[in-house]
Amino acid sequence: MFEPMVRRFLPYGIAVAAVALVAGALGLIAWLLGTPRIETFLLVFVLLVGAIGWRYGRGPAIAGTVAFALVSDYYFLPPKSLFGLDSLSDAIRLITAILAAAAVIWFVHVSRGRQILLQKRKDLLQDVSPVILQSLDADEILDTVAEATQRVIDYQHFRLYRWDEAAECLVLVKSVARADPYTDIDWRLVTLSLGEGITGIAAKTQRSLLVPDASRDPRLVYPAGTTPIVESILSVPMVTRGRLFGVLSLARLGIGTLNTEDMRLMEAIAAQTALALANAEQYAEAEQTIKALATIEALQPGDGPGGDSEIDARILQGFDDLSHSDLATLRVLQADGRYHVGATGGRLWPAEDAPTGEALSAADVAWLADPKVTIYVADPETDATLPEWARRGTRLAGAKASVFLPMRAGQRLVGFVALHWRRSRWLRPEQLRRLQLIAAQAAIALDTRQALERERGRAEALAELERARREFMQIASHELRTPLTVIRGYASLLDEGSLGPMPPVAQRALRTLLEKSSEMRAYVERMLLLARLEDGAAPPTMDALDFRRVVNDAIDRVRPQVELKHGTLQVDLAPAPLTVLGDPERLGTAVDNLLQNAVKFSEGPPRIEVSGSRQNGKVHLVVKDHGLGIPTAAQTRLFEKFYRVESPELRNVAGTGIGLYLVRQVIEGHGGRVDVDSHPGEGSAFEIDLPAVAEPAARVPSPATTGEGGSA
Repeated sequence: MFEPMVRRFLPYGIAVAAVALVAGALGLIAWLLGTPRIETFLLVFVLLVGAIGWRYGRGPAIAGTVAFALVSDYYFLPPKSLFGLDSLSDAIRLITAILAAAAVIWFVHVSRGRQILLQKRKDLLQDVSPVILQSLDADEILDTVAEATQRVIDYQHFRLYRWDEAAECLVLVKSVARADPYTDIDWRLVTLSLGEGITGIAAKTQRSLLVPDASRDPRLVYPAGTTPIVESILSVPMVTRGRLFGVLSLARLGIGTLNTEDMRLMEAIAAQTALALANAEQYAEAEQTIKALATIEALQPGDGPGGDSEIDARILQGFDDLSHSDLATLRVLQADGRYHVGATGGRLWPAEDAPTGEALSAADVAWLADPKVTIYVADPETDATLPEWARRGTRLAGAKASVFLPMRAGQRLVGFVALHWRRSRWLRPEQLRRLQLIAAQAAIALDTRQALERERGRAEALAELERARREFMQIASHELRTPLTVIRGYASLLDEGSLGPMPPVAQRALRTLLEKSSEMRAYVERMLLLARLEDGAAPPTMDALDFRRVVNDAIDRVRPQVELKHGTLQVDLAPAPLTVLGDPERLGTAVDNLLQNAVKFSEGPPRIEVSGSRQNGKVHLVVKDHGLGIPTAAQTRLFEKFYRVESPELRNVAGTGIGLYLVRQVIEGHGGRVDVDSHPGEGSAFEIDLPAVAEPAARVPSPATTGEGGSA
């Protein structure tokens, strides 16, 4: 309670004490000098009062003046006999000193008030500047500027106009009325062009305008039906780096109520606002660019209900959102080598002016295909390098400014975007760079789509070729099976002597005929099985069977070939049944292929070892030969379809490259696996593992099958 009172009256006490102290000091000096008084005491006290007024204000200075008058009357106006002066003269001198002190106090008060106001405004400006600059939202910036300006300058009407580059006019976006008659006027009805009204002139010249009496200024534009107001108006353009963002306008009732100091403060606020709006705009454009890039990057062929046309439309939308173009066209390279219209858009594209869809050749777009051209900005009316087709289209649409953005994948032009405006338009370098970023991302999306389309076409062609191949194999196999059966039947009759005796030479030829017909029949069976496996039309017949019987049947089929080459077959199968769940015909074909390969790929008389056992719940079969062996590099591809090992030793060995592929398909189709262990020059061992089926305990195993075939 007492502390505020002490702070309030302390300056008064200091002022009175200062006067008393100076008076005492002057009296002491006069006494020491032996003079009646110091003649300059009036000047000393006037200066003292001025200093008190500057430091503590008008009140303490007046208190000091009163104290000076009292002290002067008591101390400095001695009896007449001592000075020989009239007391009236002394009184006039005192009154003159008091008036001089009053003048000094008034001057100091006015100067001090202006200084305090300026300092207060500077402090407020320092406080609001970071607030204005730290925001990246344009609407928030405008609200902050309106509030901050009111704290610095006591306005009665605040208006903020934004420069609309698209419409080329000043649009009121913020209005704050704090007194009548401003609250009754709808200033949103006023839209100003450059040079129109005081605000428009400030925008055009990019210089501040201070109008002391706007009611007498013919340049001022009021809303229709509004009576001119006696007011002062201050209009300050918001400019940064030579670019106009808008105009700040303040009004206060009365003539001359705004001054040059207000204008300087508003210029500082306007500069900060322009910088903040530029930052907010760049941030918004950067966000829009990132959004457009992410959208284009996420596009995949076939996305959306419209497929590729929907992708083209979304790509063009990314350009349009960033550029705010009136007219926009996307042309994309198609399979015919020409550039077709993929999408059209823009804010003002009329249906009757839309492109007809005429395709452009590579020669038509050669000026854009040049790798040195990254972006092309043209004035359609004056640019002589613009091709006739482009000039004709822009003229038809009434375009005044155009930007062409090539989209390249490497050195290949995959498309381009044409953006047009129906007014003069200047794009900032950073805007062009963002458009180039979108063009680069769009080029990747288009190139990916085209690559996928090419691959899809190749895949469809390959699928059709594969279907035709399987159909041919199936038909050919069926057609070959009948004549082969007839040939083999007659050859068997001849071999048995049913058709009469044959000379030895004919018997050897007949043996060769039987051998080759057997090989041909094996090829036919393989092709038929391959067709059935790949079509999936004939699923395997899965029955419990003794795998030893399948192996022995296959051995019986290959034994004539082994004997013909004077080879040996060593068989070692487990004494107990090797029961598996499978298709005996297909499993037999798999074992046939392994045994026939063992015969074919042996340089001399083949030595083949076949062993079968049960291991860890699986039936394990090994077919081993001592032939040529397989190079290590070829073993990883050995079970691929139509793969044949490239080796000089195997050039004369017949084969189709489907035998081991069939083995893998059959074994894996039965839930098993097949592996190879081979060393060049030492032979190969093929191992088959199939899931074993548990045998009933009461079942009596059949005798072990062990044997050795000698040379023929």
